[in-house]
Amino acid sequence: MSFSQLHAQQRILSTGFIPSNNKGNIRSFLEDINHRSNVIIEYSTSVIDTGKLIALQGNPSNLGALLQQVLKGQRIRVLERNNKLIIAPAPTPLPDDALLAWFSVFGFVKDESSGEPLTEATIWDPVHKLGAYSNQHGYFTISLPEGKQTLQFSYAGYSANLIIVPDLQQDIRKDIKLQPLPPIEEVVISGGQRQKKEGADKVNAEDYNNVLGEPDVLRSLYQLPGVKNVADIPNGILVRGGNPGENLFLLDGNPVFNPMHLLGSLPIVNKTALKSMYLYKSNFPSRFGGGLSSVMDVNTKDGNMKKWKGEINAGVLAGSFTIEGPVKKDKTSMMLSFRHTWVNPFLRLIQRGVNLNFYDLQFKATHLLGKKDKIMVNVYAGDDNLALNENNINNRHQWGNKNMAITWNRVLGPKAFVNTSVNYSSYSNIAGFKYSLYDSSGVMVQNKVYNIFSSIKQYNLRSMVEFTPSNKWRMNMGGKISYTDIKPFTRNVTQDFIDDPEEFSTFPTLSFREYVLFCESDIRVNKRLSVRPGIHFSHYRYSNFSFNSWQPRFYAAYRLDAHQQLSVAWSQMAQYLHQVTNPYMGVNSDAWVPATGKLKPEQSRMINVGYLYQNKKLGTFSAEFYYKKLLNVTNYIEGKNLFLNNSSWEQSVQTGKGWSYGSELMFFRKSPRWTAQVSYTLSWNWRQFRSVNKGVKFPFKYDRRHDLSMAASYLVGKRWNLAALWTFATGDVFTLPSSVYPDFDDAQQIKDPMAPDEYRLIYQNTTAKLYRTPAYHRLDVSAGFHHLLNKKLPAKMILGIYNVYGAPSQYVYDLEGTLGRRSLVVTTRYQFFSVTPYVSYNISF
Repeated sequence: MSFSQLHAQQRILSTGFIPSNNKGNIRSFLEDINHRSNVIIEYSTSVIDTGKLIALQGNPSNLGALLQQVLKGQRIRVLERNNKLIIAPAPTPLPDDALLAWFSVFGFVKDESSGEPLTEATIWDPVHKLGAYSNQHGYFTISLPEGKQTLQFSYAGYSANLIIVPDLQQDIRKDIKLQPLPPIEEVVISGGQRQKKEGADKVNAEDYNNVLGEPDVLRSLYQLPGVKNVADIPNGILVRGGNPGENLFLLDGNPVFNPMHLLGSLPIVNKTALKSMYLYKSNFPSRFGGGLSSVMDVNTKDGNMKKWKGEINAGVLAGSFTIEGPVKKDKTSMMLSFRHTWVNPFLRLIQRGVNLNFYDLQFKATHLLGKKDKIMVNVYAGDDNLALNENNINNRHQWGNKNMAITWNRVLGPKAFVNTSVNYSSYSNIAGFKYSLYDSSGVMVQNKVYNIFSSIKQYNLRSMVEFTPSNKWRMNMGGKISYTDIKPFTRNVTQDFIDDPEEFSTFPTLSFREYVLFCESDIRVNKRLSVRPGIHFSHYRYSNFSFNSWQPRFYAAYRLDAHQQLSVAWSQMAQYLHQVTNPYMGVNSDAWVPATGKLKPEQSRMINVGYLYQNKKLGTFSAEFYYKKLLNVTNYIEGKNLFLNNSSWEQSVQTGKGWSYGSELMFFRKSPRWTAQVSYTLSWNWRQFRSVNKGVKFPFKYDRRHDLSMAASYLVGKRWNLAALWTFATGDVFTLPSSVYPDFDDAQQIKDPMAPDEYRLIYQNTTAKLYRTPAYHRLDVSAGFHHLLNKKLPAKMILGIYNVYGAPSQYVYDLEGTLGRRSLVVTTRYQFFSVTPYVSYNISF
């Protein structure tokens, strides 16, 4: 039956009608309808037992409720044709609710103590075996037949709430409040009895998720198979063979171009402000676009609508506080979170030549305009400063994000919800590298500082409608308009480091526009099978270059039994931002450049097959196998330097192909005292460029064949918990040139070695020999002590050791100039933290 036919049938069945008698045979009731209503019912005595006597229960007030009682137990089905009802034979009896009018129960699920919307709360009808889940804003809708109905609302760590609707005769709104369980009674409700949500990984913070006592909400993400953390690059997240620039990080729907502090060691998200976080790497819903490798969807709390609360944390790395509460109770709330590092005195004790600072500031205000509308304003600002000065290294780096979003939620009706946002996101990066020039005898003759500046600003207008035609069908559709300004590389050669963007030479801004439309349907075919087909279309325009991208997406999950599930996904993605990194400018020398007619948009095609086993007693085991092909990935052309030749920057970058494939295994088990997780990845990652390695494909820099993570925590008594995390990864791949020298040209009057603007660097490779760094592994341990300062002041002290046996960090490459030998390559091994004990203290109020 089509949707239009179903709608017409339900319209007819909801027609008001009061029968002449409460008792009679089936024929008398059907003829009563034909004579006294505007509806015609066609039937055959060979199909139904028209002489069967019926005594009505209650007072049915419409045709559907009446016919449901009259035709109960008959092996028939009712069809609508040309505004008539036709009773046709069927192999099974008429279902108990087949002819009843259906109405929607909708609203929001919230925390009773704070008013915070609860994401993914479960709504369950135990009588009809129907269920639904709240979205990230707490909104839910479920369709139920008319009459008395029972609904159960539940959420992990909260008391379940059972409500009864005495007589459902129209769409009604029910805002549900759930009471948090006391910490001593809190239980974790396993998600093992339902299909994995959209194929995404929900990231939860556990006891072993901290860096030197500073809460790290992304540490659980790093423990997922296929996700790698590289602590010596600015955006230290690598997913399934992609580079860091292929990850889309969304903070309340707003893109963040570098979501990390301390060169990838610590995320910008403060744990106390976090509400939910999902990682999409196996499949991509159609509403997402712009990240070939992963989408990290992070949402923060709205702020407490009931009372003022806060949290203070002091550790080795930084101090932070979060405060939230009502400006006007149950109407307006705010949340303010701030964090600042004070690690430098500690660093001087264990590591000379390193000076670093960072801060985070996040503010969120939420205002309820009424029962249907909510406005949220979210502001984030963060900045990092890093100085490395030891032996051959003398670098300065400063980078930061500024983000702002205004979001409007509106309930359009019992089946529709809309979310609209206006976003601004910016990222800037200043890097300075001091190099020394020596004469043939080795005496230094001059110091120069090569400073570079890059920035990106993006403006987005986005709207999405969530429409739920039935319990088995949910749709998301919407669009986005974005405008992006890029200053990928401006430079200045000075005697000393500079940090003012106004002092850099000007370079024309690179701007582009993108227009997006998307639609996806989440369809529950039956109790075992659900599918999610979708399409993402984008139109891109940069200068005179335009590009249209149709990106089909598909995801299907089939439940074998109560514990096992199979899934398959196909994703096609496009990305218009290329992230390029100068391999000879030290750390944090990234720049973003747009797709052009020469540098085509990056694209990927991926197929993923997964298996999931979940059991409350035995734990959760998952296995996934994937194959991904990448098109138009970027790499530097030998002999080119983006930052020295910015007027012809497209000539310095080349595009090629990439492949990534492998398997990912994970086991997770949680008991009242133990939590354990083991993740293993076996993968191959390749790249191919026409002018590299003679056009033969070669391993990608982060081609780590084996990646293993093991984490465990144990609750000792009621106050202590112990935690340990061990990670292992095979080494990265790298290639070193045999020599690097300036290209002097007498014919072009390029003779002055003190003026690097006047020449380019030549990187000489005798052979394409690939090297691997040693395998990286590290053990972290910690112990937490939970206690009460008084009845209303819970506190927690964390003692731990980071890098227990002093494992070395990865390699960092830098340059040193020597005029006599004209050699500019030096390789250094650097380590921010060796064996590092730490302590932190947290107070909630």
